[in-house]
Amino acid sequence: MSGGVPPLETSTFVAAPPEKVWDVLKDQRRMRRWSPETWAQLFYPRRLSHNQVSLNLNKRKGFVWPTVSRYVDVVRPQRLAFHVYGPAARWSYRLDPEAGGTRLTLRRDLAGGRRSLLSRVVATLALGGIESHDDELLDGMDRTLAAISAEVEAYVA
Repeated sequence: MSGGVPPLETSTFVAAPPEKVWDVLKDQRRMRRWSPETWAQLFYPRRLSHNQVSLNLNKRKGFVWPTVSRYVDVVRPQRLAFHVYGPAARWSYRLDPEAGGTRLTLRRDLAGGRRSLLSRVVATLALGGIESHDDELLDGMDRTLAAISAEVEAYVA
């Protein structure tokens, strides 16, 4: 992928088995509490399933923008992924058993390793530039995983 945009990826250890992590992660309505960028979401159908669609409102400071996502990989308790239209991004969670718990990985891949025109325009005009937004996304991904981990660990306690 010469000249392509590399994936953004981060992970954390969760002190619970993958099944318990999944029990929390599958309720994607919680994303507005976990993710610093997600403001509101609507799901159809309401229960998590392959091909479920979500209408999302994201925000950063005073700027709010909509996205539409479709869940493309829902495999309990190993994987959860959705495709976000517009930026043509695939966001995925991977749950790998690790001694005493789960390695929870969050990753963003851009279709074809390229930024969409819409992403470039929005990031340039409203988000302070696309590279700085990627840095902000990675920080937000770390914060999201920390919030999920804390919720899982409270759930199993």
